[in-house]
Amino acid sequence: MTPKRFCAALLALAVCVTIVTRVWLRIDRYDIGLIDTLAFNYRYFTIWTNTLVGLTCAWVALGGREPAKVQSGLLLSISMVAIVYHVLLAHLRDYQGIDMVIDLMLHTLIPLGFAGYWLVFVQKADLSFPDILPWLILPLLYCIVAMVRAGFFDGRYPYHFLNLSDLGPLRTGINIFGLLVVFSGFGALIVWAGQRLGHRPAFAGTAL
Repeated sequence: MTPKRFCAALLALAVCVTIVTRVWLRIDRYDIGLIDTLAFNYRYFTIWTNTLVGLTCAWVALGGREPAKVQSGLLLSISMVAIVYHVLLAHLRDYQGIDMVIDLMLHTLIPLGFAGYWLVFVQKADLSFPDILPWLILPLLYCIVAMVRAGFFDGRYPYHFLNLSDLGPLRTGINIFGLLVVFSGFGALIVWAGQRLGHRPAFAGTAL
């Protein structure tokens, strides 16, 4: 197994253990079913993005090829998860014990791990600014799904800026547009960094 596949396997395992533990804890504490627990967890963009990172890394670990543009788009989303959490939400949390570990994994260690993987192993030379547009599909799709789910099913909006009932269509639309602008800005930074670093060959190494 090459260093790239080994590191991808470690990341995939970290995501799997973290999310499975989070799901199990909720089932154990609140005595609710698996489906309800999964539905609760996948209300959040954090879980969406960590899951996609885990699946992508598992695919690479098994020998699959994942385009650099796809992995760079995931880097954008998982980086935004970490940045938004630490800037806006971390000071509101006071987790202890295993909850603190899960929180640290989802919002800090896995994002940092994937960023390191991207820096070392992903071929970045061909990234271009038009690549940013498809990277916005994931956050936009998430916003749509979250609002549809809350509006037609459980009435629970995962984030206040998506609360269509309270904010109205115009304000909610402005919030989503602003979110996509922020994503685009950080996406541009990733493209710029990729182009600057891309002339260096991604590390492949020998099999472990």
